[in-house]
Amino acid sequence: MTDLSECSPLDTVVLDLDGTLVDSVYAHVWTWHEAFRDVGLDVPTWRIHRAIGMGKDRLVAAVSSEAVEASVGDDVRQRQAERYEPLSHHLSATPGASDLLAALKAHGLKVALASSGSRDSVVESIVMLGADEWIDGWICGEDSVASKPDPDPVLRAVQAVHGRCAFVVGDATWDMESACESGRPSVGLLTGGVGEAELRAAGAVLVYPDPTALLTSLDHALESLGGVID
Repeated sequence: MTDLSECSPLDTVVLDLDGTLVDSVYAHVWTWHEAFRDVGLDVPTWRIHRAIGMGKDRLVAAVSSEAVEASVGDDVRQRQAERYEPLSHHLSATPGASDLLAALKAHGLKVALASSGSRDSVVESIVMLGADEWIDGWICGEDSVASKPDPDPVLRAVQAVHGRCAFVVGDATWDMESACESGRPSVGLLTGGVGEAELRAAGAVLVYPDPTALLTSLDHALESLGGVID
């Protein structure tokens, strides 16, 4: 568990994108499933779902094997990207996502995004959310040396906005683990289909159903996490 005394007062929030602010988890699950089928592999969707949120470079081996990664990993990733791209234009925000971003900014926090997705997908999501004015910086999968659950994405996102004391908001166990490894407290959301018990076991200090619920309790959440810089 992260020592909250080392993370206060807070000046930065790092948010995951897919599943946290954008309702995209099940689009990812389906497109990965179909990409595996394209190369003759039937990987159960429940297994894929549990891996969503980790870096794409890790996912193929995580849901199949190192042998599959070595033989067709790049092919599967390319096929998934091709299947996902047309769906990405029809995604919507998770409940209250844009309002939460505005409120975090209004509280004086630096707002950063840490996504495992591509640069183009991050830009498209920011436009869809109408959130450009509230986001101070972001990093994508192409910017990280190592992907989630490694701490590198969180650390780079904090650096991107010149932050110091940050907390993380995400929907996957991989987000919580990345936050813990970086020494930052985390808040879990249920919008990715992962249960509260698993998010807490992975390190979440607080868990809320969705961004709207976090927004409703934002003052309490920030106080619980260590307060914000006045």
